[in-house]
Amino acid sequence: NNFEFDNFEAKFDVKMKGNNKLGLKGQLRMQNDSLIWFSLSLKLGIEMARVMITEDSLKFINRSNKTYIAENLDYVNKILPIEASIKLLQDILVGNSNQIDRKDNYTVTIENNSYKLMSNKNSVLRSDIWVTPKTFRISQYDIRLFDDDRNNIQLQYDNFQKIDGKSLPTEIRFKLNSGDDINLEIDYSEIKVGEKPSFPFNITKKYERRRL
Repeated sequence: NNFEFDNFEAKFDVKMKGNNKLGLKGQLRMQNDSLIWFSLSLKLGIEMARVMITEDSLKFINRSNKTYIAENLDYVNKILPIEASIKLLQDILVGNSNQIDRKDNYTVTIENNSYKLMSNKNSVLRSDIWVTPKTFRISQYDIRLFDDDRNNIQLQYDNFQKIDGKSLPTEIRFKLNSGDDINLEIDYSEIKVGEKPSFPFNITKKYERRRL
């Protein structure tokens, strides 16, 4: 039961838990299957960064040090453990999953009042998915490399609200377990769907290009 949209727009707050507490706010705008745009600002309203991802490119402006990145998405995927795509990133941001292959075998159990789907597919990446029985929406998504619990990504979705008749999580908790753990919480507000937003992105000559 995915959250389908043509266009999506929301404001959000970002909190980083742990010793290094980070308080940011931003705007997220998306066009289904083709574009992701977001802006990150300090609580005072000063923009720190702007990002635009299309089907074939990644662009990033760092306002604090006057630099930018502009890379082909194929090049980005060469340095990532999984293939990044517009569809995958948009699924993460709205709590969808198009990674379930109906041809694969899954072990299904009940855990914390949810269905837990564990793929039996022998692959480098192992993913477990928790689904809420009443709504068939994803409440948790774990990704591990070679079944290594010491290096995994956990996504938790909460506070579901009806937006345009569809259920959307407005709280996302992201946890990366690795050498340096990262624990983020993203809260959406002022959510809009339907009307196509603008995607302003301009790199001036005063910015210096950096490579990934």
